[in-house]
Formats: sequence, C-alpha cells, structure tokens
Amino acid sequence: MATIVETQRLRLREFARSDLDVLAEMVGDEEQVRFYPRPKTRDEAAAWIDRNLRFYETLGFGFWLVESLSSSAFLGYCGIRPVELGGAPEVELGWHTKKTVWKRGIATEAATAAVRLAFDRFALSRLVARIHPDHRASRRVAEKLGMTAGATMIHDDYPFVVYEIEASQPPRT
Repeated sequence: MATIVETQRLRLREFARSDLDVLAEMVGDEEQVRFYPRPKTRDEAAAWIDRNLRFYETLGFGFWLVESLSSSAFLGYCGIRPVELGGAPEVELGWHTKKTVWKRGIATEAATAAVRLAFDRFALSRLVARIHPDHRASRRVAEKLGMTAGATMIHDDYPFVVYEIEASQPPRT
C-alpha cells in the first residue's frame, strides 16, 4: 500500500484488496451514490479495486484511497485514470468521499493533490471530470480547482457535464 502523497489532513495511497469492505460499504449505499447510475455490488467493488491495481502497475496512477492522516480512517477515493470520452482517450480526475465527511473540504483537498500529481509527477497535459448535472457539491469542487464546464453528454442513460483543466492552468486551491 504505497503512499502517493500527503496533504495537510490526508494521505492518498494505493488501494489493496484488503480495502474491499470499506469501499463496498460506501459504493453500495444508495445515499452515497445518488448521482451515479446505481449502487455497486461487492463484486463490482472488488473488480474496481483490481482494475486500479492494474492501472498502478501499467500507468503508475489510478484512483487512490483517501485516508485521514491523524486516524488512518477511510474517507473515500480520489485520483486519475484513463477513460474514453466521445471516442477520444482522456485522463479522468475523480473523487468520492464518505457522507460522514461531506462539506469539510476533503474532496477539494484530495482532488487538488491529484491534479498536482497529474501535471507535475505524471506530466499529463489535460484532465477531465464527469459530473452529474445535479451534483452541485462535485461541481463546486471542480470549479474550485479551476476546471471549466464543457459539453453535457449521456452514457448508458447517465447524463454528465464534462469539466476540464489544462496543465497550463494549475489548480487554484
């Protein structure tokens, strides 16, 4: 479980298969995934961890577990991963925090660190985020980072606004 970066309050580290219980609990809770197409099963959460483990091996990055520096408690996940968007390859910035830490700046702090890693350590030139149009909290996080809203798209009946940021415009927060 390699630590990727530490911030003032957080540690972003690689997921391990032993993190399945905390991840499955969060992504299986209807309230915590209300802006996603549906809650995920435990098997889907396990497959998600496995996919990120492969990303770490092949790309050096993926979505990372976010934990409290002071208590090592699981707070959610955040990171970057490859995605295809409108037929073109992109790198997606994503974040998702537990409802027990909503409205505390955790997502913004983690996402700011992930953006800096993407541009500085991994030398990426652009990131996108896919955010449900009604998810005001996530849209605020994107805006705080300096991301700009672009097209609204639909994938498998799931609408999302594409936010983007270029390496030439590092995060504001």
